[in-house]
Amino acid sequence: MDAKPGIFSLLGKRMDWLGQRQQVLAQNIANADTPDYVPHDLKPQEFRRMVERSFAPNLKPVATQGGHIQSSSLKADDRGVEDKNPYEIAPSGNAVVVEEQLVKVTQTQNDYNAITNLYKKQVAMFKMALRGRQ
Repeated sequence: MDAKPGIFSLLGKRMDWLGQRQQVLAQNIANADTPDYVPHDLKPQEFRRMVERSFAPNLKPVATQGGHIQSSSLKADDRGVEDKNPYEIAPSGNAVVVEEQLVKVTQTQNDYNAITNLYKKQVAMFKMALRGRQ
């Protein structure tokens, strides 16, 4: 069992995955001129499902008044981007499109920054809660 509280464990796993993805994308860019090189990517990690599995039993919304909105009527929009096939394959057989890889690197970096900010916010909340107990 992980010694970290649930949210920190999930955030840590997400940060690890994003770091590994950044390494894979950097390898793709580094091999942009390698003959017959095929770009790689990690299997998408569904962070939302990780959170739902970890916290679903504890976070079920309950309508305490008649005017509350039912949770089944609200659906989070899925803004996932479908991966496209490479635009072209070079005569050498290389299928790396540097622009495509750079877009993925930027998305990964933005996701990492968002998770880092969430981590900082969680730490700040714990600090605030601990200061209130003294």
